[in-house]
Amino acid sequence: MWRRIPRVLTALLGALLALPFALRWLLAPESMSAELGISLSGPSAFSQMRGDAGGAFFAIGSLAVLGLVRKQPGYLEAVAFIMVSIAAARLLGIALDGYHPQIGVAMTVELATAGATFATARQMRA
Repeated sequence: MWRRIPRVLTALLGALLALPFALRWLLAPESMSAELGISLSGPSAFSQMRGDAGGAFFAIGSLAVLGLVRKQPGYLEAVAFIMVSIAAARLLGIALDGYHPQIGVAMTVELATAGATFATARQMRA
């Protein structure tokens, strides 16, 4: 039973990142940005949020789900690496810009996704 937990978390987090989370960035970047205290003005700002946030989270979530379905641990390892990189960049941001509780929530999701996908990849390789 314990071996299934990383797979279930990988599926759940992958689906959440690829669908509702990414879709909100793609379809409503202004409301998502406002929740984070980011104001958008002009087409390039909207494009940046749709592409960098929406597109990236759609790809990350899709890779997690594809890794599970196709039993390809490399996809899952890529997701883990991307999420750890994002969390590391957030740590730099904390050092340079300060901390806000929303950053902690984001880092928790990123590190949970990294942990689940890496554990699932390790299980597949075993």
